[in-house]
Amino acid sequence: MRFPPRSPLRHSRPAGRIAAATTSLTLAAALLSACGAPTRSGADAAAVATTHAEPGTALPLSAPGFMPTSVGNLAVYDTGSAAAGGEVLVLWSSILSDHRIYRSQIQAWRGQHRLIVVDGPGHGASGAAPGPFSMAACAQALAQVLDALGVSQPVVVVGTSWGGLVAGEFALAHPARTRALVMLNTPVSTSPAGPGFAERFVTWGARWMHGTALYRDGVARNFFLDATRAGGGPVIDDFHDHLSRADGPALAVAVRSVLLERQALAPRLQAIQAPVLFIAGRHDKSYPPDSLRSAAATLPRGHFELVDSAHISVVDAPQQTTALIDGFLAALPPLR
Repeated sequence: MRFPPRSPLRHSRPAGRIAAATTSLTLAAALLSACGAPTRSGADAAAVATTHAEPGTALPLSAPGFMPTSVGNLAVYDTGSAAAGGEVLVLWSSILSDHRIYRSQIQAWRGQHRLIVVDGPGHGASGAAPGPFSMAACAQALAQVLDALGVSQPVVVVGTSWGGLVAGEFALAHPARTRALVMLNTPVSTSPAGPGFAERFVTWGARWMHGTALYRDGVARNFFLDATRAGGGPVIDDFHDHLSRADGPALAVAVRSVLLERQALAPRLQAIQAPVLFIAGRHDKSYPPDSLRSAAATLPRGHFELVDSAHISVVDAPQQTTALIDGFLAALPPLR
């Protein structure tokens, strides 16, 4: 991945500083991946969960449970038992979004599969992480959620961007608990040059600008196709609502952990033995498809699919993406 030069902004006039900030945000948004406030719990967390359902039509999910984990109290939505032959699907979203990016998939899969939908730390109704965290720590938190729910059978982890990184780390740490992975729009590699000014600006913006139209629109331009944004609807409303309501310090810790401090997953992917479906967006400005195509080729049971989307395929191409995942699940061998 190529980054813009790390040159300081030097403008003597306020108008120049504003223009520079706007330009920096545009550059930063083009590099987005996925991806201290007090921990929300009890009545406060339940109130947040309720208000987060307001913009779009209600999802077929009950109120979340709040589970203590190594990365904070996480909001977890569990639809309960699946139909005969159904899977246990665990869904984790990208940074700067919550579980509602999976609106189409939740509506399609509820009743067919058991859905365990997790808001990552600092996102959605979840509380703040106690500090910076690794992707491996998120995977451990996911295992803690499954333990708390009494889930013993192997699960299929479906993750977008940040969620894809969590899925990969989970499979590496818990192979016996991993039935399969779906890694969507996932930044499996990191730049040899390290994080640049753009990523640092986005992290700073998550703390101080997340509720502004400038920041939200900048992220949306990179996450979604122009047609998706122009069409609006519940998912786009939910996206803006999430950022508007986010807790800045908690959000920034999560964004920093994913954008600035994560360990590259690509060198370790070959150790994953479970079937893996990689889905990439043809128009993803942040992470071109070739990295995921190459990753799939290195795995003994890797599959690659390209869809007509930007960075968030489950939103830009919901029917196509859901159908690809359905086909992948149908081809899995029966559970022993």
